[in-house]
Amino acid sequence: MPRGRPSGEQGSDPKTNKMAAVRLAMDSLGYEAPPLDIQQFVKDNFGQDIPSNMVSSYKSNIRKEAGLKSKRKKRGRPRKDEPATAVAATASSHDAVPWKDIRTIKDIAGRIGKKGLRELVELLD
Repeated sequence: MPRGRPSGEQGSDPKTNKMAAVRLAMDSLGYEAPPLDIQQFVKDNFGQDIPSNMVSSYKSNIRKEAGLKSKRKKRGRPRKDEPATAVAATASSHDAVPWKDIRTIKDIAGRIGKKGLRELVELLD
């Protein structure tokens, strides 16, 4: 049987359509029901044995269609509340180095080289 959209007679019959069976199970058990409970409900009421990973996938799709957010936490580093430029603006005036001074230092480093700049910094220390 080819995959794709169900034919007219298969449409939403929970005995032949697994997604419809999971949808009915979630309607009766609730959207927060674990996949194993949904799997058991479908097996008891509709006689279908659906793997738990398929139930989980169907459950995610049904929750998304219903406009509910997933309960999964986002991975990675949390976003900072303040942009990096705000941090520089809050620094005191004696801690901040003006861009003009940084450009001057870069020009000097270009003329005398990195080694010469290190020697100059050591002399000033």
